[in-house]
Amino acid sequence: MVRSRFTWCAVLALVLAGCTQTTSGQAQSGGAPVSGDGGAKASESAAPSTTSAAPQSSSYPSTDGVTATIATMTVRLPADTQYAVESRDPGYEGCLQSPAFACEGKILDLRAAADEGMINLPDAHRQYGWYPGTDVPTCIGPAADPGTGSEATGSTLLESGFAPVGPKKAEYARFQETCQEPAQNNQIRMWWLPQSKILVVEHASTPELDTAFDRMLASATFS
Repeated sequence: MVRSRFTWCAVLALVLAGCTQTTSGQAQSGGAPVSGDGGAKASESAAPSTTSAAPQSSSYPSTDGVTATIATMTVRLPADTQYAVESRDPGYEGCLQSPAFACEGKILDLRAAADEGMINLPDAHRQYGWYPGTDVPTCIGPAADPGTGSEATGSTLLESGFAPVGPKKAEYARFQETCQEPAQNNQIRMWWLPQSKILVVEHASTPELDTAFDRMLASATFS
């Protein structure tokens, strides 16, 4: 990837233009089974699958929880997490934060930044397709917070296709990320809604975190 004078930190103000106040999750979210596009426009479904099928929609028990609204999307947050709209430390904006993991993933409103042409649009076929910055990403994990992880050295697409986000379908991909510090190698999942211009990224995928993100996204509603 060619480095640019515009780094991801330089466009965070635009990225967060449509976000709401930070909220904290109290319970895992529930969502009804998703069938089809649920009225989403065709552009919300983007490109066909390239490797293997994305996760199918699932039915989760309905429980009460705190919601966060990012741009036009509202989701129920996983238990014991908060959505960081603003942060004193660059790189944490948009993070889902828990006591054990400073940035389990990010939910980003990319409308303004995309309109300004200051980012790389998410794309399963790009090496760091989950990363909209124009510099090289760092490897984020439970022991490597944003800005402290080693630089990524590569990523390999493991699967791609479509996955449900509430009533919509998103571009979905899973990547194997390699890092200068091999202990930080991890898998990353992304969901990209190209019409809504909302990006969801899950860092350092584990089965437990996968379940939490799938439940959160199953709960999504759109205004």
